Amino acid sequence: MRKYSFDFEVIIIFIYKENFFYDFILRNSLEDINKVIENKHDCYYTVKIPKKGGFRVLNCIKNETLLYQLQTSLKHNFLNKIPIAENVYGFVKEQSYRDFLTPHVWENNQPRFYLRVDIRDFFGSINSNTIGEVLKYYFKTDDKSSREMIKLLTELISLDGVLPQGAVTSPVVSNIIFRQLDLRIQKYCKKLDFIYTRYADDLLFSSTNKRLHDPFFIKIISAILNSQSFKINTSKIKSTDLEISLNGFVVGKNLRISRSKKRDINRVLFIYEDQKPENVQDFLNLLNSNKFKSRYNVNNQYFLNKTNLLNYLSGYRSFLISWLPENRSSPEFIKNKKYIKRLESLITITNNMK
Repeated sequence: MRKYSFDFEVIIIFIYKENFFYDFILRNSLEDINKVIENKHDCYYTVKIPKKGGFRVLNCIKNETLLYQLQTSLKHNFLNKIPIAENVYGFVKEQSYRDFLTPHVWENNQPRFYLRVDIRDFFGSINSNTIGEVLKYYFKTDDKSSREMIKLLTELISLDGVLPQGAVTSPVVSNIIFRQLDLRIQKYCKKLDFIYTRYADDLLFSSTNKRLHDPFFIKIISAILNSQSFKINTSKIKSTDLEISLNGFVVGKNLRISRSKKRDINRVLFIYEDQKPENVQDFLNLLNSNKFKSRYNVNNQYFLNKTNLLNYLSGYRSFLISWLPENRSSPEFIKNKKYIKRLESLITITNNMK
């Protein structure tokens, strides 16, 4: 699990005065805030991101709006100072998907059993009433003032009565809302000697004990989640032995990138090394005439121009570097280092192409 080394004091902000809430946290007048709330739908735009079986719709806030500024102030001056559970890795500063998986690697060469649970409509399951109930703990003014501030805060961070996926404050709020559930699940898992970590809507469990796969365990987790209206996506439950593959990564005896995760970049490398295109347009034509699994196809194009291709190659290089094993003499490190050098060579060649 994540190890903490506290070289600083954790500060939790409580609201004792209305002026503090408006002047320090939101840094705007009540009049201006109410105007934003009245027209908040105009501050959002939708983005469709392709996913397996369809699209994920994000409600994002226009950066130039006052709502964006207000949510940013709320996040930095208040929400980021509210504690979350230690087993949470999604939307947490300096924590990554790799950190989410690492606690589940075998210890002392003991094989493990794995269970992944996915929450259906994670952000949409968090409604305004739940937000208000959880956050009211941090408001210590008189009842009337606290109710008014909580209502205002809830209006600022919700859309159509729920937490919108894509808003500035939604990731941190989701972790705050889920904290009590994380603690309950963690407490139950500790009794059974199960390891539990969470990354947004992905709950991952592992154990050396096959009891992890008992249907009763899923029922208990489901009951805990239902207590705050979260539902398990039963079609995405994944139970495995020895190792588990999630989102292109494999955790088991060690932690590695799966073959499927590398499939697209392997195709780019192969096309260049096999065809040796002499200019950028020929290279782009070759790439766009193939099929890619994780690239979004726009007007029959996976790569729009030279800059788009270089950004993809450079981003993948950075990603691979971040996943290099700590043991520099391990076969995995040596293998990936050679792979990175191939990629760096292609970046240089592409950059010099006319």
